[in-house]
Amino acid sequence: MVFNIFSVLEKIGLNAQKRAIHVQFSNELLNNQIFLQRIEGQHQLNGGLVAELICLSTNAQIALKQFIGVQVAVDQVTDSGQLFRTTGIVTEASYGQSDGALTLYKLTIEDATNLWHKRRNSRVFMNKSIVEITEVLFKEWQEKSPLFAASLSLDLSGLGQNYDIRPFTMQHNESDYDFLTRLWRSEGISWLIDETELFVPHFTAPIQTQKLRLIDDNSQYQALERRSIRYHRSSATEYQDSITGFVAVRSLQPTAVHVQRWQPDALAQEEGNGSVVTTHTHSDNFDSATLSLEQAWHVSPAWMQDLKGEDQATASGSSQLEKLNQHFTDMHASRAKYFKAYSSVRDSQVGYWFNLREHPEIDQHEGADQEFLIIAKNFYNQNNLPKDLHQQVSQLLTQSRWDQHGYDDIERQGNELTLIRRQIKTAPEYNPEQHRPIAYPQRAKVVGPEGETIHVDEWGRIKVRFLFTRSDDHGHDGGAGSNDNDTDSAWVDVLTPWAGEGYGARFLPRIGEVVVIDFFDGNIDRPFVTGRIHEAQRSPTKFDVKGQLPATKKLSGIRSQEINGSGFNQLRFDDTTGQISTQLQSSHAATQLNLGNLSHPKEQETSQGRGEGFELRTDAWGAVRAGKGMLISTYAQEQAIADHLEAAQAQSLLSQGYESMKMLSEVAAKQQTDALNVINRLPKFIQSLELKTTGQALNSTVNLFKEGINNDPIHALKSCGGFIEDIGALGGNAKGVVDEFNAFFSDAKDAVENLKAFIENVEEHGADIVKGKLASIKDRIHKNPFESIKEVGKVLANVETKDFDLMSVCGTFSKGSKLEVSPSKALSSLQGFMEGYTQGLESSSDTKQQEQGKIFRQALMLLASPNGIALTTPENIILQASQDIAESASGSINLSAQKNIIGHAQDKISLFAAQKGLRAYAAKGKLELQAQDDAIEAIAKKVIKLISTEEKIELTSPKEIVLTAGGSQLKINANGVFSTTGGKFESKAGQHLFTGGAKVSYEVPELPSSFDYSNRIDLYKIFQWSDFESIKYSAIFENQRVTQGNLDELGRTERFKSSTPDKMKVLVGYSADKWHKETEEFEDFDDYETNNDSNLNNRPLAKVKTTSI
Repeated sequence: MVFNIFSVLEKIGLNAQKRAIHVQFSNELLNNQIFLQRIEGQHQLNGGLVAELICLSTNAQIALKQFIGVQVAVDQVTDSGQLFRTTGIVTEASYGQSDGALTLYKLTIEDATNLWHKRRNSRVFMNKSIVEITEVLFKEWQEKSPLFAASLSLDLSGLGQNYDIRPFTMQHNESDYDFLTRLWRSEGISWLIDETELFVPHFTAPIQTQKLRLIDDNSQYQALERRSIRYHRSSATEYQDSITGFVAVRSLQPTAVHVQRWQPDALAQEEGNGSVVTTHTHSDNFDSATLSLEQAWHVSPAWMQDLKGEDQATASGSSQLEKLNQHFTDMHASRAKYFKAYSSVRDSQVGYWFNLREHPEIDQHEGADQEFLIIAKNFYNQNNLPKDLHQQVSQLLTQSRWDQHGYDDIERQGNELTLIRRQIKTAPEYNPEQHRPIAYPQRAKVVGPEGETIHVDEWGRIKVRFLFTRSDDHGHDGGAGSNDNDTDSAWVDVLTPWAGEGYGARFLPRIGEVVVIDFFDGNIDRPFVTGRIHEAQRSPTKFDVKGQLPATKKLSGIRSQEINGSGFNQLRFDDTTGQISTQLQSSHAATQLNLGNLSHPKEQETSQGRGEGFELRTDAWGAVRAGKGMLISTYAQEQAIADHLEAAQAQSLLSQGYESMKMLSEVAAKQQTDALNVINRLPKFIQSLELKTTGQALNSTVNLFKEGINNDPIHALKSCGGFIEDIGALGGNAKGVVDEFNAFFSDAKDAVENLKAFIENVEEHGADIVKGKLASIKDRIHKNPFESIKEVGKVLANVETKDFDLMSVCGTFSKGSKLEVSPSKALSSLQGFMEGYTQGLESSSDTKQQEQGKIFRQALMLLASPNGIALTTPENIILQASQDIAESASGSINLSAQKNIIGHAQDKISLFAAQKGLRAYAAKGKLELQAQDDAIEAIAKKVIKLISTEEKIELTSPKEIVLTAGGSQLKINANGVFSTTGGKFESKAGQHLFTGGAKVSYEVPELPSSFDYSNRIDLYKIFQWSDFESIKYSAIFENQRVTQGNLDELGRTERFKSSTPDKMKVLVGYSADKWHKETEEFEDFDDYETNNDSNLNNRPLAKVKTTSI
């Protein structure tokens, strides 16, 4: 049965020429069965088209599915007889009531962008502008949906600006419509649904696609074909469509916009141009600045671009904020004033503009102020049915409970237009807080290039794959986003508990780990990593690779994993009751620092204990270094209540030992044997154990020096008492002390003269070696007294006291005349300075002078124990000191060896026993005593016994033996035996025999020779302005033997020795690596400019002329 409604309508006189509106369906079966009675719809810029169609049919059995997805074209006959076309897709259909003859159908048509509402997706786009993203999605829709492809085309001709390439854009649980429109809104792009053909020649013309036009400038809006519209009230006699009502609406809007965001590249808040006041006039009563209606936006931080620009993304900058600020300003301006026009103009179209004429108020304006852009349209139109048919339809509408608003109006068609003046820029509504999806924390997987374990950039950012990504959605870009590699995202920030400038905490996620992603400011395009989680086979941290939760729940800390290996590092805190401990460990060579109540690694809640305290251990090599000193002590310090270097007990024992050594040394000196060299160094060494601040150090060294120059000036200057030499240990603080020292002496002429006089007396009474070296120092006292005293100390440092024929005030020396100027008088000003400096230091309020907390110690190591110290090894123990080794015991010092005890000394060996004598026994073998280059003196207050219990006593000399006692003498030599006495000569014998003379043969042992030849180079005059100990030398012998070292504190090399006379070359300078590359030869040391220290720094070395030894 054929249901052709048009045949029925033509019978009652309603043919095609009399119809006001026509409808055409892409489904040909519907075109003869459906009659369009009424259309009512809305069309908006930055919205779309939706319309409701009321249709009649003589067929009550049309399946609603036949309507869904059908393209529809509605043609309205205009006042000029043209057909104005509106197209769409049927998205909804419903049955109305039927009276047996007619059946009502209601259809909803929308533009094809409505299809975008029906698809929701989550995906990412890498390094694309929003225009490119739009094209990608549009192309996908055209390929996947024939309906979409036939219904909508993309028109980008309305875009005139360049759009930023965004490094990362995410669609997350959004419909394609919401996703795309939020992108367009964010860039200020308007979108318009337009018709490819606004006018058609016949209502049967083929249905064309609609156009999606993207527009960023008002110049892209076209004029209506009629171009101008007349304002005129509705009248039955009007033959042309016109605007019958025109109303202006003005509303108060924000008058200023301020946009700011965080800019990570600058580590600062970015504000663009700051607060920008609109140029739009909102009120005649107040200007915009006075109204002060500011919207201050804090938007999402700048996007995550590659630091090297390798992603080709647009660099984020203030221009983006300025553009957003302008967008907000334009949006407020477009809202500030708009117009409502009530019209009968059937071909009015959204997105087109016209000129309004013959309006009493608008005609007072000129030019662009008379041109209006249509931004929204509400319209209706209906066919004029015969009265009885009209009533029939009205009843069916009532029975269907469908809205009949306007159905019975006298005016069969009309529309309401929303207008703005053409020059007012259109701006889509945009609220950064609303036009975006709700972002919640989610999981992601860390990714990177193949073969890498950790993939990060300079900021420690990582790449991730969001778990929702599907390969089908990312084929447009080589799969980027779903490749499981570094193409899947932009660089993502990793939250860290501490991020300073080059310092902080760093735990970089590794490829394959599952991280938790959150979003800055709730912006889905600004992800960052908040942490990581353990799931499935990724078990929680197993310390020592043992145990598992919950059994090991009392352990906490950090364990890392070796890259491409099985090793690990860990910091483990064990809070198990009764086994609390901490461990820092590297699995390599089981290197560990264990602290507390030690126990074995735990597989269960507890484990077997290993001891208490601390353990530093490794299966490999170990080294302990402390640049300023080290204390190893078994003296208890409960609860760490004292300073960590507190060593009072050890200092007390050392002080006791020092007093004992000093006492014996003084006794030895009085007995005319050698004093202990180390005595002068021990006080400073002992006191350094308790120094905690620079103030204490200065105070201590000052007191030592003052005591020294009062009691023994030569020894005080030889070591410079710590004040002159050790002041340099203050580092940067030394300069102030030295400057203050020199300033004091520059104003104290007496002090300078006293010092000069003292040096002159030392010269006068000293040996020749001293006189020559002190001569040049006197003249420099005025210029630099500090260095002068230091130089005196260098000259005297290693000179024996016997070189001085003088006697100090305290009577240290046994011969010579007293100094004409006493040390106390000569150095009284120096003491005065020291006392003043010490007092000033103690009373100073300057924290830099007080130097609290700055340790001023010698870099020494102290081993202390109340119950003994043992050193044992199955191999060798070696003790070596560049200066002295001092041994002291309140009891005895015992040496025992299963083989030999051998002692060597470069200079001499001196033994002194104060009370109970000196014994040297040889249970077997000889007791040999030789002086290979000098005499042997054996002196005793009482008897000297030479006894051989079994053999003879031999006294042999190649020259002479002399025995003298009480004025009598027996002399034996090659000439004979001679006796001389002032008393009687008595000889008792059983028999006296006098025979002829005979010569006795004898043998004198040949003594081994030490080095027959020696020499040392004295470079004092060349390098007197330099630090001798920083000067290097290299001595090259004829046999190419090389000896190297540094000058001593007197500017001398070591003594070179040889058993034969040799020639050698000595290279001296600062930089050993330049020797043999650049040399300068000095035939005479005096040729060198000794008063210009800078010359030396510019020369790599001095080549001493060939020297013989």
